[in-house]
Amino acid sequence: MLEKFKSIKVAEIMTRPVVCANSDSSLHHILEKLKESHFSGLPIVEESIVIGIISEKDIIELFLQGKNLKTIAASESMTRDVITADQDCFVLPLMKAFVENQVLRVPITHLGKLVGIVTRHDLLKFIVDNKPEFPVIS
Repeated sequence: MLEKFKSIKVAEIMTRPVVCANSDSSLHHILEKLKESHFSGLPIVEESIVIGIISEKDIIELFLQGKNLKTIAASESMTRDVITADQDCFVLPLMKAFVENQVLRVPITHLGKLVGIVTRHDLLKFIVDNKPEFPVIS
């Protein structure tokens, strides 16, 4: 069943261009980008290098703490240990990384620079579009 998935590279399924923000962007600005793009999180970059990631959950938590989203920069609240993958890696190991690390999105790089992003939705679409043969359970 998984045989035909073993040779497909991440570059074939990643989304590009990537909606991202700089480390000095306010959370309010990022929230606007998330609203416009219908994404639930985005990478934080400096000179096309991923330095962090921020999600709706991060912003909601700060809002519930009474923080002013217009005065907090992404650099103050982003997750810094970001799992990334190279565009030449294969999709199956990336799927395993999603599950093992419980992430919703993985920025995709080439030579260290951001070139795309893969989300759980992208992985599910990839599975459906490739119509894998599921075993019949009796």
